[in-house]
Amino acid sequence: MRQLTYDGMPIPGLNDLVRTAIRLHPAPGVPGPDESHFGGPLLWPSDEPWPECPVTWPPDPDASDDAWTGGHPLDQPVPAMVAAAQFFRDDFPELPFPEGTDVLQILFCPMEHDSPHHQGPAVRLVWRDSGEVRDITDSTDITAPPPAPAGAKAAYLPDPCVFEPCSIDELPRLCDFPAETRAALGIPEGSGDDPEGWPELDQYSKIGGWTAWDATERHELGCRECGAELRQTIALASEEHEVGCGCEVAEGEAAGWSFRRQGVLNVFTCPADVTHPFKIRID
Repeated sequence: MRQLTYDGMPIPGLNDLVRTAIRLHPAPGVPGPDESHFGGPLLWPSDEPWPECPVTWPPDPDASDDAWTGGHPLDQPVPAMVAAAQFFRDDFPELPFPEGTDVLQILFCPMEHDSPHHQGPAVRLVWRDSGEVRDITDSTDITAPPPAPAGAKAAYLPDPCVFEPCSIDELPRLCDFPAETRAALGIPEGSGDDPEGWPELDQYSKIGGWTAWDATERHELGCRECGAELRQTIALASEEHEVGCGCEVAEGEAAGWSFRRQGVLNVFTCPADVTHPFKIRID
């Protein structure tokens, strides 16, 4: 890679900040359980119970590490979750699949949940081996999901989409700069503005890359288990915009979901062990 410069000057460590994101470009479709998608059927074994919301009170260990201020009482029915997304390793090897897994499934509890960091759906991540399902052509081997719970927010019920992915290189916002990069750029301590002329980091659905931090601030992203700094893993955007990659894909709200005033639901996982507790930030 050529040495990146800013304002005509080479900046030490600037190349190391480049992350390649996989832009998903969701488009309306009719995906099957053996495909990567938003909002379609999951490859879920028929002998495995369908999951319920992990944000109970007290919270389930599988809940994201987001300091929930409340949850569904355990002495009352706990809402069933809905399928939000599915990613196969053959389609997206960039995801940090744990050994022995080749599918990531994301489920939402489509109700409002409150944490000090955001308000939105509860999220469950399931890393699975597709071999757990004996025969994907046999509908009796795949669980049909229950209906969305009563009172579910329509904004958290995705429409089925398939992907038309591309790759795009991203540089971070100022809040993600390491100290040596800030110093090399001459950015004063306490400054909150990106350097003049810095590449724009927009919001769109993607795997990897950097967080746009458009409406919220970056904070408390350490791993509860090992202390490592959590890393942007997946972004689920309310809207898709034609910026950066140059692909000719229609703008709009393909998935039909909406997070915090048309924002993005970002999933952060531990780079040391993706099975450690994850965090959600809606920006």
